Amino acid sequence: MRSKNIIVVFLILVCTILSVDAQNFIPDSKILYKEVHGDSLYLHVFKPKLSKKPTAAIVFFFGGGWTGGTPQQFYQQSRYFASRGILAISAEYRVKNTHGTSPFECVEDGKSAIRWVRENAKKLNIDPNKIVASGGSAGGHVALTTALIDGFENANENLSVSSIPNAVVGYNPVLDTTKKGYGYKKVTGRETEISPAHQVKKGMPPVLIFHGTNDKTVPFENAKRFTKLMKEAGNECELIAVDNVGHGFFNGDFFRKGSGDKYFNLTVYETDVFLRKLGYLKKKPTLSRNIKQVSCVGDSNTEATYPKFLQEKLGKKYQVKNFGKGGATLLEGTNHPYFEKTVYQNSLKFTPDIVLIMFGTNDANVKWCLDKTRKTDFKGTPQEEFKSRYIKLINAYRSKNAKAEIYVLTPLPIYKHENSRDPEIQQRIVHLKEWVIPIIRDISEEENVTLIDVNTLMKKAYKYTVDGVHLNNKGYKMLANKIAKEIQ
Repeated sequence: MRSKNIIVVFLILVCTILSVDAQNFIPDSKILYKEVHGDSLYLHVFKPKLSKKPTAAIVFFFGGGWTGGTPQQFYQQSRYFASRGILAISAEYRVKNTHGTSPFECVEDGKSAIRWVRENAKKLNIDPNKIVASGGSAGGHVALTTALIDGFENANENLSVSSIPNAVVGYNPVLDTTKKGYGYKKVTGRETEISPAHQVKKGMPPVLIFHGTNDKTVPFENAKRFTKLMKEAGNECELIAVDNVGHGFFNGDFFRKGSGDKYFNLTVYETDVFLRKLGYLKKKPTLSRNIKQVSCVGDSNTEATYPKFLQEKLGKKYQVKNFGKGGATLLEGTNHPYFEKTVYQNSLKFTPDIVLIMFGTNDANVKWCLDKTRKTDFKGTPQEEFKSRYIKLINAYRSKNAKAEIYVLTPLPIYKHENSRDPEIQQRIVHLKEWVIPIIRDISEEENVTLIDVNTLMKKAYKYTVDGVHLNNKGYKMLANKIAKEIQ
């Protein structure tokens, strides 16, 4: 019986780990749109649900300084807009590392992609007058040049079909290819030929630009100047400035693993609104503009299923990630000191808006807190070390996001149990009561963070425990529901 319950706990943990970030995005098809100098270029197509009426289309171009990159960068955006009822495409184009080309060939390929989509509108079931060019960084530049730059057309194509899109959306796009912007060394002697800021003219399609105010790659000044020039020329151009973010902030969790979807949601939501105003989409966006990223930090009781249930309870306005590690401690010299684990670094990379910290169960274990041979650089008692490391952890999350809401959770209750794997479980229970929970309470007051007394909230959870320390799924769901009430 004991071994059976241990296996159940193990399977719960393994299934949880495998389910985290398992979402994938795969195009419905890849269509050859151009062959040039022996190179074959494809459109990675995400189809909307079957529609009798032609839909709009959006063509994304990936970033990478015209040197590298992959269409996968816009798979997540493409899948979303396909779900909203328009054809979405992430396009290949030639880049230096793969094809030995320059930014000028990138511009040509961008024009070829828009032309091919328009020329094949009937086959794709799209409206040829509702084609959006979009992209990020160098890909945003490619999208803009299809609308702004004359020339650079492929002579072997049907030039009677326009390569100019009907609208443009740029995510921190390159806007000035002189020394005031980005990439001038790659276009030496021809710095203004494909520089959007130097090619503004009347009659341009409407443009939406997203740019981070802390962008060190493409200066934010470029975005402000380009927007001003567009408006002075009588064009529609909207700049959405995103405070305190740098280059590439718009990428979602699919492409930039571990970053979260906070800014993906913001940019996609506003892009959706922009396209609705143009009449390319109907109804409201199906995602939330502003989401809060939640890091669940702790030991095996975090690594189990409560974060999954917390996500279900909180809904679309939150993105919950599990950064638990079985056996983890804040004390050093144990089997799994949390600060030394990759999962800790990943929790910081996520830059959470809400942090739920639950440690102490393993720190209270006799084999760690009473081990005189445990290796640690800390000078002081195990209790003092636990408190010091806990405060260090809190400050680490504050350094990533000064506005983060930090919650400290007392450990779950521990019970004597027939399936217990700890021969000194009673002493661990005493340690929790005598010093772990009191220290966490002190930290809450001293560091001005919110306390969630899980130990009290779950005091009647004995019937849900599988070994006196861990819960079954019903217990973790109950825990998630109680935490949700505290943070909403």
